[in-house]
Amino acid sequence: MIMPKCKNYLVNVPKFYKFQALDHIQFGFVQGLRKALPGMKVTQALQIFLDAFQIEEDDYCFDTAKHTYYRMLSSITEPIEKGMKVDPDQIL
Repeated sequence: MIMPKCKNYLVNVPKFYKFQALDHIQFGFVQGLRKALPGMKVTQALQIFLDAFQIEEDDYCFDTAKHTYYRMLSSITEPIEKGMKVDPDQIL
């Protein structure tokens, strides 16, 4: 069986950009809330996001939203851990 080959144009795309649009909106919303209100927990910000856009649990599970948020956050912090320069204002 022949295995599919990775497309060259996808090789250098940072992990952060491979998430879905709703995930990006959620990530930005939560980051913005936490930047404006530093004492806010991620779970609170996620719940506010889901409520603000009237997203039902059946459409976008809270646990999935939380897991996705942390995966996206790690896709940004991972380069820092590898010694790459990143703007500190990008991360809470």
